[in-house]
Amino acid sequence: MDKKHASEILLVWLLCLLLASLGSCVLYVGGCGMSAEYEREVHLSAPLPPNSQLTAETHNGSITVVGGDTLECSLTATIKGRAATEEKAQKLAEQTKVDLLPQDNTLKVKISRPLLSSNQSVGVSLDMRIPNQTDLDMTTHNGAVKIDSVTGQVDAKTHNGKVTASQVCGNMKLHTHNGSVSCRQISGDADVSSYNGGLDVSYAEGASGVCSISLKTHNGGVDLTCPPEFSAKAEISTHNGSIRTDLPITVTGKLDKREITGTIGTGQGKLYIKTYNGSVHVQ
Repeated sequence: MDKKHASEILLVWLLCLLLASLGSCVLYVGGCGMSAEYEREVHLSAPLPPNSQLTAETHNGSITVVGGDTLECSLTATIKGRAATEEKAQKLAEQTKVDLLPQDNTLKVKISRPLLSSNQSVGVSLDMRIPNQTDLDMTTHNGAVKIDSVTGQVDAKTHNGKVTASQVCGNMKLHTHNGSVSCRQISGDADVSSYNGGLDVSYAEGASGVCSISLKTHNGGVDLTCPPEFSAKAEISTHNGSIRTDLPITVTGKLDKREITGTIGTGQGKLYIKTYNGSVHVQ
């Protein structure tokens, strides 16, 4: 055992003794139990007619979806096994199976993992190329989600990770708990939320001016570039921060530096923006 490793273990034990003197002690040496990693890739494809739905759920891993001129789903799954030894990590990765399962008008990405003991983990990241016109239902827990060039209904969520959407045409629900959300060149209704992270949403020049936009975060700022000729009933608020709008708003309720209620244009759509710690900019 080298001196550096011995010093780290000694430091952990000293910390444990200190916690024990306070009435509790939990000892965990991060990384020691899963010091080996093994990675493999799985390549799959299956027919996916336009206007179908694609669903995928992973737990530890990112999800990337890019639309294009194709009639199938091309999937690359990156599987990472982590364990005490490389042999055990390899076994975990090889026992993890990924399948594309068609059912009616839906194609499902199914991930089957082996039973894990303590100090073992499996992560699966998904990278998919699909037809432009596809509805999406994407879920991960630890990992980023990225969606590009898709026309359809999009529901994407993660707990720890950034969510990015670009050139998406259709109604969207995007959610993360810890991470930012960025949308570029979108059109359609948008329901975007985070708890710890800023929101940056920008509509395309050709987007309809009548839509429903809901942007919510607790810790983070909100930047919104509205579609041309935007029209909506608006509610905008922050607790710790300021509100700046470059669009004319006819005030019908409250108006101060932290809360605005009013109408943009003829008020046909809806705009709801709320943050607790952060400023808001609407243009």
